[in-house]
Amino acid sequence: MARIDYKSNKFPLKLAPTLFVTAVATFTMSLLVIFVLDGRKDYLDLSKFKVQEVNYEFQTILENDSFEEINFIKESSNEICEFFAQSGSFKTYEAAQSQIVQLGKIGYEAFHEKVRSSNDFIYRVKVGPFENRSAINNAREDFRRLNMDSMEIKNCKKISDVSD
Repeated sequence: MARIDYKSNKFPLKLAPTLFVTAVATFTMSLLVIFVLDGRKDYLDLSKFKVQEVNYEFQTILENDSFEEINFIKESSNEICEFFAQSGSFKTYEAAQSQIVQLGKIGYEAFHEKVRSSNDFIYRVKVGPFENRSAINNAREDFRRLNMDSMEIKNCKKISDVSD
């Protein structure tokens, strides 16, 4: 293995040529600055530059107190949605029950759902239903603090518009 360091003869940079090139470059740049700028400071005078006036719309809105009302899109009245938080999926009933007990200790009423998977049955532990996304996000944050992964599940049911 070749040694490449400043003491070796194989070191690619020599001290004298490197210092010489650095000194020449510094001297050249200094002369260029002296002759181009010529000691003048008029390049700092901003009145020589034409600046376009910028008008900000938000400033006039705030000054005139003219606020536009925002209409939010309301959820369709054709469906009712429930929000659940799935806090786990377990192969055994005992593991699912243990999670349900743990969630009960922090004030959440949980239940399990037996689902057929490709291998066998699994038990999903769910909490809910919640009124809205905000409530489910608060619950998921509580689960995260206990190092429990969770996911949001949204179940929507369509309401038929058949009138008798």
